[in-house]
Amino acid sequence: MQAVSYQVNPEYAKLSQIVPGLFICGISELNRHNVERNGITMIINATNEVPNLKTLGNILRIKLWIDDTPETDIYLHLEAVSDQIETVIADGGAVLVHCVAGVSRSATICLAFLTKYRCQSLRNAYFLMVSKRPLVRPNIGFWRQLIQFEQEIKHAPASVRMVYDEAQADHLLPDVYLEQTVRPVKPLWIKK
Repeated sequence: MQAVSYQVNPEYAKLSQIVPGLFICGISELNRHNVERNGITMIINATNEVPNLKTLGNILRIKLWIDDTPETDIYLHLEAVSDQIETVIADGGAVLVHCVAGVSRSATICLAFLTKYRCQSLRNAYFLMVSKRPLVRPNIGFWRQLIQFEQEIKHAPASVRMVYDEAQADHLLPDVYLEQTVRPVKPLWIKK
């Protein structure tokens, strides 16, 4: 089998602490030093393409086989993984959620957790997250599923709406992007 390597924009890959006990990163920051320095006790790998790395130590790992496409069903993972994150943090542990760039798949998992356990709404969760990690941009399909998740767990109307992009009238985007001073850009990672 041929090895696969990725070139990831370092800004996207940085390790960020979102709330005490919850961290997010891309693969270039996924190393034993960061795991040990931050007291990580569980790693959630939200990728199809990156294997669980045994070099990170003897810690609990969860592998979610998720493609970063709008058609991917991430919804089926949101509640169970949010509950697992909450259990680990409540027990004094720390969780690192990663994907390739730390922008879409892992951000979606973190947003679901924040929406369920730490914030009044998905909108609040998003703004909390971008205050700690500005490069957060779940794909449009994941946003739709996050909106559905929020409605189901909060038993309330959605706090985020999908609207048409003023710059590209045929593209939908979450209205929270319109409230940002600088709109996020699409991740720049290239499969070599």
